[in-house]
Amino acid sequence: MLAATIVGSDELDPLAQLRIDEQPEPDMREGWSLVDVRAASINHHDLRELRGKARRNAPLPRVLGSDAAGVDETGREVIVHALVGDPAWGGNELFDPGASMLSDYYDGTLAERVLVPTRNLVAKPPEISLEHAACLPTAYRMLVVVAGAREGSTVLVQGAGGGVASAAVIIGRALGVRVWVTSRSDEKRAWALAQGAEHAFAPGARLPERVDTVLETVGAATWTHSIKACVRAARLWSPA
Repeated sequence: MLAATIVGSDELDPLAQLRIDEQPEPDMREGWSLVDVRAASINHHDLRELRGKARRNAPLPRVLGSDAAGVDETGREVIVHALVGDPAWGGNELFDPGASMLSDYYDGTLAERVLVPTRNLVAKPPEISLEHAACLPTAYRMLVVVAGAREGSTVLVQGAGGGVASAAVIIGRALGVRVWVTSRSDEKRAWALAQGAEHAFAPGARLPERVDTVLETVGAATWTHSIKACVRAARLWSPA
């Protein structure tokens, strides 16, 4: 099968460690399912691995990619949940000491087929395309599961225009969340407003009020502003 693999790491030239070539078919294992990948998305996790920020002792070569949508062995259209945890763990999966992402120790989703735990497959809603479905997991998890955004709450999304930030705007609007965004670009601020953001600000701008949740997708440049924007007991989440 055709796949995108990592063969090493290079902080200065990460793409030099990327190969797109034929790879062996996944070896089946009990409790796992084979998914025919129809769409996959790229995120910073892949770039971090190519730059040498992968989990310790991660095998080489291995297939990159963590988010995907496709068709399972029964013909069902599914979305792949990328966090692989211990089935015996009973608490919040984020605190599972044995959890890892697809492409950390297991082959990832940037391939024609991927093997994932059957429990990690979520039925794709019929009203969204496979391409859109492949982009949903990271943003939805970040906004709803981890950050806890709910209908009527206010969320500040730093860095509108990025992939996760853009998806968060659209998902937040659909869930009845008040979404505020920041961006250095007039064009990106206008796009966010057109997608349903309530307000769009320049980075560091004074906000009308403090917010319940901040999605920090930029980093050091906006971190202080993110902290100041929070109400007491707010949630601030960053993928970095």
